[in-house]
Amino acid sequence: MKVEKNSMWKGALLTVLVFALMIGVLMYGASTVNDVSDSEKMAELEDSVRRASILCYAVEGRYPDSAEELCQHYGLSYDQNKYIVQLDSFASNLLPDIRILTIGGEADE
Repeated sequence: MKVEKNSMWKGALLTVLVFALMIGVLMYGASTVNDVSDSEKMAELEDSVRRASILCYAVEGRYPDSAEELCQHYGLSYDQNKYIVQLDSFASNLLPDIRILTIGGEADE
């Protein structure tokens, strides 16, 4: 009897450990997918800012001074609670450097 109880407990413990390991792997995979998704969103936002800046240049003959100008006049929209868009311009006839920052996170240039 004692041998059967020990064997049963070992089997149950092994099952719980394997299940916990599978849950951990699943959570790690979901986290990795979320990280890729965030970097893709930042790249898409940078592309949208670049296209709106070029449209501004085509219409007005100068590049925009700020992301707010692009939002107001050229249809740019983004989650301002999650991202900060910085435009660093050297001259009005040169495409500004575009920098996307996540609030509480790293920069993507």
